[in-house]
Amino acid sequence: MSVDETAPLRVLVVDGDPRVRADVISLLQSSDELEVVAETSDGTAALPLAERLRPDIVLLDAAAARTGHATPLSRASRVFVLASPDDQSIEVALRGGACGHLVPGTFTVRDLIRGVRDASRLSLGLSAREAEVMDLIATGRSNGEIARQLFLSEKTVKNHVNRIYSKLGVSSRATAIALWRGMMSVLPAKD
Repeated sequence: MSVDETAPLRVLVVDGDPRVRADVISLLQSSDELEVVAETSDGTAALPLAERLRPDIVLLDAAAARTGHATPLSRASRVFVLASPDDQSIEVALRGGACGHLVPGTFTVRDLIRGVRDASRLSLGLSAREAEVMDLIATGRSNGEIARQLFLSEKTVKNHVNRIYSKLGVSSRATAIALWRGMMSVLPAKD
C-alpha cells in the first residue's frame, strides 16, 4: 500500500439541507488538510458512495443518523453527526459507531481535525503524548524535528515511536500514518 503522508483527509458530506451542505463544503474546501470527495443529500445514497470512494471522514446530518446510516458508514470511515447539541440522533449515531458530533455553522476545520485525531487516538490506544508525536509523524517530521518541537530528547521520541508502532502493530512510518489518518479501516487481529 502506497501512502502519501501529505495527502488531505478525504471527506463525504451528507446533508439534506442544500444550504447547510454548501456551507460545510465551503468551509472544508478552505483547508488544504481536507478534500471533499463527494456530497449527497441522504444517507441511503451515501452508502454506495462511501463504499466506492472510501472517505476518511463522513459528515452525516441528523436525519441520516436517525435512520441508522451511521453504523454501516462507521465501519470504514470516521463518522461525525452534524446536529444541534440536544438532537436525539447524536446518541443513536454514537451507539452506532459515530466518533462524535459537530454543530453546523459553529465548527471549524481545526475542530473537525481535532475530533478525527481524538477518535484515532482513543480507538488505537495511544496516550495523549503518543498522539502528539503521531500527529507530527503524520506531517512528515523526523524524530529530530519532533524532539526539538516538543522539547524532548531524540531518544525519548524514539521510545514514543517504538511504543506507537507496538500499539498499532506496524513496522513502518507509512503504515502508522495510514492507520492514524484512518486510511486503513480495520486493525489486524491480534492473536
